[in-house]
Amino acid sequence: MQGVSLQIIQVLVPITMFGLMFGMGLTLTPADFRRVLSVPKAVIVGLFLQLLALPAIGLGLAISFELSAMLALGLVAVAACPGGTMSNIVVHMGKGDTALSITLTATATLVTLFTLPLWINYSMSVLDGTEASVQMPILSTALQLGSFTFLPVTLGMFARSRWPVLISHEPKISKISTVAMIIAFVTATVMDEDSALSSATALFIPATLYLLIAVVMGYGMPRASGLDRKTSSTIAVETTLKNILLSMFIATNTLNAIEAAYASAVVGTLMVPLAIAIMTVYNFAEKREARLGEVAP
Repeated sequence: MQGVSLQIIQVLVPITMFGLMFGMGLTLTPADFRRVLSVPKAVIVGLFLQLLALPAIGLGLAISFELSAMLALGLVAVAACPGGTMSNIVVHMGKGDTALSITLTATATLVTLFTLPLWINYSMSVLDGTEASVQMPILSTALQLGSFTFLPVTLGMFARSRWPVLISHEPKISKISTVAMIIAFVTATVMDEDSALSSATALFIPATLYLLIAVVMGYGMPRASGLDRKTSSTIAVETTLKNILLSMFIATNTLNAIEAAYASAVVGTLMVPLAIAIMTVYNFAEKREARLGEVAP
């Protein structure tokens, strides 16, 4: 049964991921990448957290809770992934720094072509029993990731420049891709119910701790670096809302193990309410400060 469920995921994840990343490309322009130069501190802090600090936290938690090798690699894959289009939506609706959110998502997505394979390979060298059973060459993995991230994003940006009307179709493309992925994963999980339940139970506490640390570091480090509340809240959302489809792709199409995808499902279930909570607290703090400013003499 597990072989059949893995085959379902392996077919649908690349298709849905290509569609989702094409949709992301429709929302981007070259200015989103050039903006890195205008807000270097915020981008550097955000990228450091997403691509270096949080993957290390994910690996540390996996080792501390003695997760099986594939569950551990799945958690590291989630932690090493960039933010996704959902983070841009939450930041925008929460009145955060939407431009920064888009810039971080776009920049991190390109950089993870190389950092994600590096983290998985390093984790395999640390975790017992994975190096011999899993081969993940960095260059070929980066090329594989690029064909399902960089390529569709580039095509989406090109399509936007030639046919601007396509921008209005981005929400539909993203929704269809996401829903198709959820249906496929739920179907595969039902077919492998016993393993999925035990894996989700083992992952719940480390995944929860990972997300709480991501929220605290995602907001605390930018504030400690002198960035304002709006910027810090935006970075916190970026560190919390990951591109879960990308981590599922790594789990099922690179590691060839549906067990490695369970971390994506558990984190994906918990991360959205936390991200919304970040922007809710930010707006509450902003309104409270505004009211205090009005009553001050």
